Amino acid sequence: IMKRLFSILLGVVFTTGIYAGGAAAQDGSRAINSGVLNGKATSLPKPVYPDSLRQAGIEGIVVVRVIIDEAGNVIFAESDLNDQRVHYSADGTVTVLDPVVVDPQLREAAETAARSAKFLPTVLGSVAHQVKGKIVYNFIARVEKKAKISERDSETGAESHRGGVLNGKAVYLPLPQYPAAARAVKAGGAVNVQITIDEEGNVISATAVSGHPLLRSAAVTAAAGAKFSPTILDGQPINVTGVLTYSFVP
Repeated sequence: IMKRLFSILLGVVFTTGIYAGGAAAQDGSRAINSGVLNGKATSLPKPVYPDSLRQAGIEGIVVVRVIIDEAGNVIFAESDLNDQRVHYSADGTVTVLDPVVVDPQLREAAETAARSAKFLPTVLGSVAHQVKGKIVYNFIARVEKKAKISERDSETGAESHRGGVLNGKAVYLPLPQYPAAARAVKAGGAVNVQITIDEEGNVISATAVSGHPLLRSAAVTAAAGAKFSPTILDGQPINVTGVLTYSFVP
């Protein structure tokens, strides 16, 4: 009787352990934190921008929190309700602005795209692990107009105005996420990202030109979401090129 009772109790404990482990894996409680994941995807489909929102000029940045399973597939994707904005003044003052509510259709489009993203498995000590982090999407209206402007500038050979270091000129400058891999090896220092800003103040290209390799992707992702006031020269809005500098402290 005692042996049978012990077997029953052992079975209950073992089954409970499996259930608890499965639940933990499913909700990502044992997943590795990895910050912004845009630069780590092997496949990152672009979200479908609803035409009605694009034509109405409704845009914004959508941050989607994801969990990636051991095979590199997204098994959970949920976007944040608000787009938190930060303003950097020329004198170095940092002001946290009121959060902007993200349009539900943009959130849905971003979540749908995030679920289709693919990543390489994350292996530590020969064991594959789940990963949780964020995928950032920047919806910019009137993309067709920007494409035509870029094409026209290429044909005429017109050059963008050089604006130097642009951190203090941004009206919205998102802070980069510190990558877990970089934090693990205490990688730090400055990362310079060269950007091009169009006539409406949107960043249309961003390329890291210096800095630790493990920090560059996070800096580029943050730079791509920056916003600026239009630059007017001789009464006309113009493109501007310059540099955004991000400082990572381990």
